[in-house]
Amino acid sequence: MKTVLNEIRNILMFGILYRWVKTGKNVHCQTSTTFWSPHRHIVLGSDVGIGYRCLFSADVEIGNKVLIASNVAFLNSDDHRFDIVGKAMFDSGRGDKYKIMVEDDVWIGYGAIILTPVIIGRGSIVAAGSVVTQNIPPYTIVAGVPAKQIRKRFSVESILLHEAMLYPENKRFSRAALENNDF
Repeated sequence: MKTVLNEIRNILMFGILYRWVKTGKNVHCQTSTTFWSPHRHIVLGSDVGIGYRCLFSADVEIGNKVLIASNVAFLNSDDHRFDIVGKAMFDSGRGDKYKIMVEDDVWIGYGAIILTPVIIGRGSIVAAGSVVTQNIPPYTIVAGVPAKQIRKRFSVESILLHEAMLYPENKRFSRAALENNDF
């Protein structure tokens, strides 16, 4: 029954209201979520869960197996131009030149705010209430305003094992990349 209800909700959300949003398989998105994008570029991977009252107000690409809690906002950092001398901000137009990328296996906690331009690396966790203003390296847990690294999700050895269990060899991080933060 849940599967049928989710399919009906997806038809409503992505077949009628937001036809321009590209989705993978098994997307669970609450109907209270709002999508808007300056270039109509929002891509949701497969196995993505989006909680209540989320706001997508930027160009966003979400990977696979991503959890997004309720009240998360994806926002443009350059929505309104403020750098044009002789023009009020109201008359200066929009910037809208950046996007947000969320890689696979990410969990974004309740009420987080993600600002363009950022990449949230594979396997990362964004704590509830955080404001993300910079790229997050893979397998990193961040928290705070602005979000800062709290710790790594796994040790290098555990990341290598995790990657071997989830990804084909040509998609895995190397030991050298992990040890040198070379992503």
